[in-house]
Amino acid sequence: MTDGEKIHELERLVYTLIERVDNVRKEMIDKERLAVIEERLNEMRRTSEGSVARRWLLWSAIIGAVVGAVVGPLGTWAVTHLNK
Repeated sequence: MTDGEKIHELERLVYTLIERVDNVRKEMIDKERLAVIEERLNEMRRTSEGSVARRWLLWSAIIGAVVGAVVGPLGTWAVTHLNK
């Protein structure tokens, strides 16, 4: 094998290694992006679950206020009219 052939073979091997390193780097970047997206999705789910719980608390307070506003005067009316 001549020196020129050896150099050509080394160039081919270096090119192959560079290609493999680039592919590994791209895969690592893709995995990192996926991990970031998964974390953001989990954060959105936690936020969503918290907002649903807050909405239920708000609606239960509103329903309690409406029921109290209706039952209070009815109770007063019943006590007043039933005691006569």
